[in-house]
Amino acid sequence: MIRTKDLEKRLDQLIAPVMNNETPGMALLIAEDDHIILRKAYGLANMESGRKISPQDNFVIASNTKQFTCMAILMLQEQGLLELDEPICRFFPDFPEYKNKVTIRHLMCHQSGIKEYFEDNRWAKWDAAATAATEDMIKIIKNFGELDFEPETQFSYCNSSYVMLGSIVEQLSGMAFGKFLEKNILGPVGMTRSFAPDYMDEKPASLIEGYILQEDGSFAKAVYDMALVGYADGNIQSNVDDIWTWHKYLYQSQDELFLPRSVMAEAFLENHLKDGSPTGYGLGFFLGTYKGHKEIWHTGGTMGFISRCSRYVDDHLSVIMLTNYEGLPKNELYETIIAEILE
Repeated sequence: MIRTKDLEKRLDQLIAPVMNNETPGMALLIAEDDHIILRKAYGLANMESGRKISPQDNFVIASNTKQFTCMAILMLQEQGLLELDEPICRFFPDFPEYKNKVTIRHLMCHQSGIKEYFEDNRWAKWDAAATAATEDMIKIIKNFGELDFEPETQFSYCNSSYVMLGSIVEQLSGMAFGKFLEKNILGPVGMTRSFAPDYMDEKPASLIEGYILQEDGSFAKAVYDMALVGYADGNIQSNVDDIWTWHKYLYQSQDELFLPRSVMAEAFLENHLKDGSPTGYGLGFFLGTYKGHKEIWHTGGTMGFISRCSRYVDDHLSVIMLTNYEGLPKNELYETIIAEILE
């Protein structure tokens, strides 16, 4: 049951101590069916000028991009340009021998065994990491060496594999990954204020500043470089209204604007390891329950930004939280918020 009585007042009391006129903040949208229960912003979009966040402001949604990446791959499959279970050797012919056993599906469901570029400071060890384009990242990933484990024997969250998926989209479409998303998914769905930059050469005016909490309690502004912009693992910049538009399309519509519904449904099927163990992950979505409520969700985090977007399927409830506050204990805050909404 959704608890709407005095919801805004109850949430204000929880959020104000951690997000206010002296901190970065967030935009929060809560909706049931077609009805928006709460649409509100907290904290500052720009700490230097003191401008407050508005729900219309754009944030980097980071790994919430992954669901869009998977939809792009499913589109290419529907066009007959690839098969999810084909090895990646066609797209990465100069990669190590594992290219013949790792499949596109393994990349999508985090079962490839490919090393994570964020771990062990692998990416940052490269001199030009902060300005690396997708093709540079592919070279970096290629040189990571052998797999951490045999494909399909473990679930290990891997941003490297999603950078590779973005490269596959580019190779088969002849378009930059972000432009492919904007033309084929974001635009048709009606996410008119969302962008997917492919590089750091232009910063969209709609994007607010991101901030990183320092050990002394101060905030440092995040630098707009490729560590923040991201790749196909996390490059979309969006706002709560556009994510709500996306949720309505995913969960409430029967329209087929870029894929048949029967094909899209594969993204919401839980994947399993070779031994039959469930992973709690579909294609770009985590699948699970929260205190008995079936949930389809994802989080995202990058330099200065954090996101959490959830759909409580049986409750017809969407909760969308976008922040410009890295260092915020997002899971704790989110669980506090959702506890105020759901009985």
